[in-house]
Amino acid sequence: MRDLLVVGGGPAGLSAAIEAARLGVEVEVLEEHAEVGIPEHCAGLVSLKGLQEIIGSGAPIIREIRGFRVYSPSGKAYTVKGEEAKAAVIDRPAFERELLRRAEASGVTVTLGERFRGDERFMVLINAEGTAGRVSKRIGLGVPESIPAAQLDLETPDFDDDLVEIYLGSLAPGFFAWAVPRRDGVRVGLAARGVVPLRSLEMLLDKFRPWRRFSGARRSAPIFGKVVIGGPLNVAHRGSAVAIGDAGGFVKPTTGGGVVLGCLTARIAARAACRFLSGGGDLSSFEKAWKSSYGLDFALMRLARSIYNRMDASEVDSALEALYSSGALKGAIQHDMDLQGKALWRLARSRMFLRIVPAAVRAIL
Repeated sequence: MRDLLVVGGGPAGLSAAIEAARLGVEVEVLEEHAEVGIPEHCAGLVSLKGLQEIIGSGAPIIREIRGFRVYSPSGKAYTVKGEEAKAAVIDRPAFERELLRRAEASGVTVTLGERFRGDERFMVLINAEGTAGRVSKRIGLGVPESIPAAQLDLETPDFDDDLVEIYLGSLAPGFFAWAVPRRDGVRVGLAARGVVPLRSLEMLLDKFRPWRRFSGARRSAPIFGKVVIGGPLNVAHRGSAVAIGDAGGFVKPTTGGGVVLGCLTARIAARAACRFLSGGGDLSSFEKAWKSSYGLDFALMRLARSIYNRMDASEVDSALEALYSSGALKGAIQHDMDLQGKALWRLARSRMFLRIVPAAVRAIL
């Protein structure tokens, strides 16, 4: 009988295990793959502030990022760069190996190459299986809304090594495409509704003029995955089980980034599990705690995603032009890229919001 069983050895699962072990709980992690961080589904872009909170010094940083270039549906480019880096591209497998090392040093038992079967005995289960939904369905929890994604690594010297590029256009309906600098090139990806992501990504590289500079680059095998866009589950616990990370929907609905918020909310789940094990109530304390800390940010990011999904191309063009000319895009890089609620609230109170009022009304109604 285990006190706490964590299913999934990704960043959220390992963060929960480390926190629970720190609080004196006996923890076992089951990871279905033979090594953590493999296969690599993530673009690896995280905030430096969030990275510091999760891992402190010595993070495996590939590149520091100072800004972004966003392409509107009409193809116009808006480039924003700050004086100092606010984000970084990390070596995701190395990042997870470091979390694994810390977990084992804390006394956590990590079993690699082992799937959750359903006959394990435990007092509390933390489900950090990612987007698969296999375990969630088995234990009666919901599965967060997600869309398919595909990525390619391109070996090329022709890129800005401190900028992320974002494409908002017809080939990525309902989401966007991205180009993130890596060690020897870029990782390009696309997530969208109603399309085959890899096919759309290949069309984008072939037809989108700014990215034709990558056309002769050597390509990796495709990297497939899912991007969670619906925000946290309405109820992320059931009985003695709780879902965290991608499995619980603790991912930014605006961008699909989930490393930082996934790890921070995983720690909250671990503390709730420890209270439950010591007789301090049920796991609903997890819901109350994460909503108290991050509920408003998730709600505003979810609303922003809903508004964007209802904007047509001309509205997106108009909004980007207004945001850029007013300096609001420049100001965005000064805000926390993980907790976006404050920046979104400031936008909602500004005159620029008038540019997206029709789409906002459609989303709210």
